[in-house]
Amino acid sequence: MAVREKPRQSTRSVREARIASLQAAVKLAASVIEGFKIEAVGDRVIMTPQSSVQSLTIFEVQLAVRASGIARKRVLSDVEVTFPGEPERCPDVSIIEDGATEPLSHEALLAAIEIVSSKNDKNDYAVKTWQYAHFGVPVYLIIDPFRGECDLLTEPRDDAYASRRTYKYGDTITFTLADGTEVEIPTDAFDRRK
Repeated sequence: MAVREKPRQSTRSVREARIASLQAAVKLAASVIEGFKIEAVGDRVIMTPQSSVQSLTIFEVQLAVRASGIARKRVLSDVEVTFPGEPERCPDVSIIEDGATEPLSHEALLAAIEIVSSKNDKNDYAVKTWQYAHFGVPVYLIIDPFRGECDLLTEPRDDAYASRRTYKYGDTITFTLADGTEVEIPTDAFDRRK
């Protein structure tokens, strides 16, 4: 009598199931818990309370981006962006292509801006850097109120950014979007965290 082997799930389908499970956990948590940014990062669900420093920095960034001439509908905060085979992201500030509609795809994302929410944060510096570069997000800006510095990453190649420029708080960050729009973000009003 032949022994029947149990069919093996492919690595890809196991990964897809894990991502779907994480996304379901994020949606459930977000439906019952207020005042936290909730997202899947790697194999974990991360819940981060938004500090006043983070909130005010998001506001200052949005004002600066709008002052650069970018329409209000193209400057979003904490709106879900899809990445095939990876968890969705909700950048603190997103600059999207003109005419992009929800659900937003990574292809519509011209710039992702994240404000570091905890000391020694690996999510913004490693996980999101890899994901944004892997999917070709042209500009990724990390604002770190603990260090008082901002890292501007551009020129995504494979799974990394070829260009990284660090700005100190007080500097003005300047970058050009894929559509040719120049953006200036002064950092002199950004608050620090301990």
